Amino acid sequence: MGNQFIFLKDYLLLPFYLIGAILLMNLYFKVKHGKNSTLKKYFNWALYLKLFGCISISLIYQYYYGGSYDGINYFRGGKMLTSYWLEFPDQIIPVLFQELNTFNETNKLGLFGGNVHIFANESFTVSKIAAVFNFFTFDTFLPCAIFFCVIAFIGVWNFFIFIIKEFNIPIKIAAFSSILIPSVLIWDSGIFKDTITFTALMWLFICSYYIFIKPKNLIRNIIGILIAMLMIASIKLYILAAFIPFFIIYIINSNRDKIKNPAIKWFSTPFIFMFGAAAIALFLQNADELLGRYSVDQVLETAAQTAVYIQESSAGSAYSFEVDFSSPLGVLIAIPQGINISLFRPYPWEYLSPFIFFASAESMLFLYFTLYLLFKKGFGRSMSIIWNSPLIQFCLLFSFTFAFMVGVSSANFGSLVRYKIPFMPFYLLFLGILYKEKFVVSKIKTKKSKLLLTINNRAVISKPVTTRNSIQ
Repeated sequence: MGNQFIFLKDYLLLPFYLIGAILLMNLYFKVKHGKNSTLKKYFNWALYLKLFGCISISLIYQYYYGGSYDGINYFRGGKMLTSYWLEFPDQIIPVLFQELNTFNETNKLGLFGGNVHIFANESFTVSKIAAVFNFFTFDTFLPCAIFFCVIAFIGVWNFFIFIIKEFNIPIKIAAFSSILIPSVLIWDSGIFKDTITFTALMWLFICSYYIFIKPKNLIRNIIGILIAMLMIASIKLYILAAFIPFFIIYIINSNRDKIKNPAIKWFSTPFIFMFGAAAIALFLQNADELLGRYSVDQVLETAAQTAVYIQESSAGSAYSFEVDFSSPLGVLIAIPQGINISLFRPYPWEYLSPFIFFASAESMLFLYFTLYLLFKKGFGRSMSIIWNSPLIQFCLLFSFTFAFMVGVSSANFGSLVRYKIPFMPFYLLFLGILYKEKFVVSKIKTKKSKLLLTINNRAVISKPVTTRNSIQ
């Protein structure tokens, strides 16, 4: 029973929590969007798939993998904290802001995180969140997972609405760039670290945009940024290390639109990137104390150690790098390989299980749409769009950096599928903007040209023909 985490009580309570989640989310939709039937269709599909993904991955870990799942430990840590808080309600706020070692040394019952296999602050943070939800789920795993799922769904749904509203992404493209990404439907749904960090990243991007790019509701968005950064920093700080420098470039590069002179605007781009690179260097130079084991000096060493450990402890889904991480040349060689692994692998012939097969199908779709959109209607046109879009530049820089980081450190396709979800909406947003600029905008221009041609032809036809005879 040691690895058993789903019991009869879960199945008895689950239908009530599912109905409650659906009713609550439908009320949320009505408040936010009224009776918008188009959005409602996407909302329902995404919500039901999200809930299905949440329950499915929990059952897969219980019955297919025999309970081999970190989420068990997060949940058991949550149950421990819930019991502790029920006995000592005055400890709720202090514990929420405590590190694990402090809790181990100061709690009033002599509790120790290691007894429930919680040994790191990152895991302890997830357990705290699970403990809050567990007040309402009575020590049952599946209902607790539903709470994680609902919070995650609200985050990714708002990202979906955001990219439609601010970037004019066609609704179907926006859906497949956010709420309908297969990996996100699964790995951003249950009791995972990734559920929290991915959701926080969506909010961080939205709130940062409304502070630095298009300022509005400043107080609310500043609070949103602080909460999102706190959540990410306490679980996966390296996400901030990849996000912050390139968002700085995005902020600076967005100001290019204020330059009226086309020549100055064009030549300003290299200088903006130079300034952004200097900002990145300054950030990274002082980041060691903030980033700990993900600092610049240690990230490659950490990645290499992690890769070796996963290769040694994983089954046939492991992959390896034949690269020397200790030399600059080795790192340069690793960059395109790491990006390729995260974006486009596993290839179809590499999958060794049904779950890796689905990851491979998703990666192949990424590869197909990347090649199609880059080369359809001209590669030069694609480069021109990228050159003139600060948003695309941010999406690519962040995506490639993050893809490299997880590509060199995962060393296992099963882990990679989960670790890479933070960059997926941004890479798909890049493809979505490319699609819009190449196909939607060109269609509009074609229609306008045809309309003008029709109007001009009608004007010529209706204009009286004047000849010398008629004048006479």
